[in-house]
Amino acid sequence: MASLRLLRATMLAALLAPLALPGASAAPEDEHRRGLEAYHRGDVAAAMTILRAPARAGHAPSQSLLAFMLDRGDFVDEAAQLYAQAAAQDDTEALYALANFHLTGRGVAKDEKRAVALFSKAADLGHVPSMQVLADAYAKGTMGLAPDAAQSAHWRARVAELRPSVPAKGAR
Repeated sequence: MASLRLLRATMLAALLAPLALPGASAAPEDEHRRGLEAYHRGDVAAAMTILRAPARAGHAPSQSLLAFMLDRGDFVDEAAQLYAQAAAQDDTEALYALANFHLTGRGVAKDEKRAVALFSKAADLGHVPSMQVLADAYAKGTMGLAPDAAQSAHWRARVAELRPSVPAKGAR
């Protein structure tokens, strides 16, 4: 519980921190890289501060990464807005995350039909986790979809095409 409070406090500090950092005039791709590096170092506050400018400028990967951090800190409404902005630019991670928000009603209205549309768009763009979700949904008849073995098999085959093969247990 204390670690969750610390994470929230760190994220709140990042939200309130000044936006001007050294290198803030860099290209959005460079700022995104810097933000990602800070995140990987465990400096969430710096990562969020760095990512704000490129996210505001419409850089989808920065919007998606910042939304991910905000979501983890339970700043769901802002995360949903950023995911929606990045999804509108066909960012597959944002499409997937926004689909999950619609599936559960977290941060947005629960809407399984919209979730399926977003998972489908991400899957069509090559997002393997979205393909897996669709394969399972068609196999089980969930998310408002009728069971459809052919569609399930289609998405499982696409996953197999895109995912590197994993040797069977005991095989070398």
